[in-house]
Amino acid sequence: MNRPSATPGICRIDQPHKHNHGFFVRLARRRKIHSAFFSDKKHGGREQAFAAAQAHYLKLRQKLGMPRRRSRRWNSQIVRRMGRSGIYGLQRVIDRRTKPWRKYWRASWSPELGVVQKKQFSIRKHGEEKAKRLAMRARREGLRSIK
Repeated sequence: MNRPSATPGICRIDQPHKHNHGFFVRLARRRKIHSAFFSDKKHGGREQAFAAAQAHYLKLRQKLGMPRRRSRRWNSQIVRRMGRSGIYGLQRVIDRRTKPWRKYWRASWSPELGVVQKKQFSIRKHGEEKAKRLAMRARREGLRSIK
């Protein structure tokens, strides 16, 4: 597992081909991203640019406050990009590696950090609608099991 950054929200950018050297500050709150770039040249060197980036980050954090801690269950229910199923964590899969092709609905969720569980329901065995319903039910039950 990666160790936490000593300077969260600040990263170094070095792009020699664009003559771009400096520190990039980024902070997201309430679905808005606040960002700024501190170039080495403008601030008189790498150390001064880093100090300016840190000061800006602290000022932003004081102004916007700390992020709210949300539960893993709440986080897993955020609406993200969805596939054609219209439900996050639910996919209709066609496995073309076998003849005849295997078609099924798959539900996935993460009951604990670093673990992903999946359950699939055959369309041939249950039918399209019932397989989708079973997958939706499995996902809901899986979300309830999140610690």
